Amino acid sequence: MMRDSIDFSTVLAASVHDMKNSIGMLVHLVDELSAELDQTNPRCGQLQFEAARLNNYLIQLMTLYKLEQQQYRFSQDEVYLDEFIEDLVLMNQPLLAPRGVVIEQQVPSDLSWDFDAALVQGVLGNILTNLIRYANGKVQVTAENVQVSADTAAEGLVIRVEDDGRGFPERMLGRLEGEAMGVDFISGSTGFGLYFAVKVAAAHQREGRSGEVRLSNGGSLGGGCFELYLP
Repeated sequence: MMRDSIDFSTVLAASVHDMKNSIGMLVHLVDELSAELDQTNPRCGQLQFEAARLNNYLIQLMTLYKLEQQQYRFSQDEVYLDEFIEDLVLMNQPLLAPRGVVIEQQVPSDLSWDFDAALVQGVLGNILTNLIRYANGKVQVTAENVQVSADTAAEGLVIRVEDDGRGFPERMLGRLEGEAMGVDFISGSTGFGLYFAVKVAAAHQREGRSGEVRLSNGGSLGGGCFELYLP
């Protein structure tokens, strides 16, 4: 007897949707408990951090599935970066305080750009929660217009997230390619967050140009530097 083949991607998407709902409820309960208990207890902060990180991963997994299946409603609207970054920082503030990490933002008040705010917020939120784990005490978010090259008038937007930690491994530096993301069996890292960032960047296209992600070390804080370029 022939067995019907299983569409694993559909099963996974449905399972992730159910898990996301459960994790969302868990995050809400963790926030309520943390408010009732001693918020200075590092274990409360750790519980909030891990629950939020798991929730973000599930949301990103669902988003990638929708992008692949062309079910995602891409919305590229004008966004004012100072308000956008400020909201992002406020959203992550509960995770920062227990770890003693301070976020600084340097964004011109009149800077705006057209992009999908939900997708970019997902990328930067994930990068922030990961850098928080490695920063010694400071994270900085900046945004600015850049000229694509010396021989063209075309511009782009660069959003940088930097920390004062040890920086990225040498093998990860430079422009990232989604297909090159792999598993690090030593650290346990799957590179999923960076893979999501690369796919979101590539989804933003204008006049034959696509977005990209770059990693470097040094910068203004001496640690790792994540750059998201949007055309």
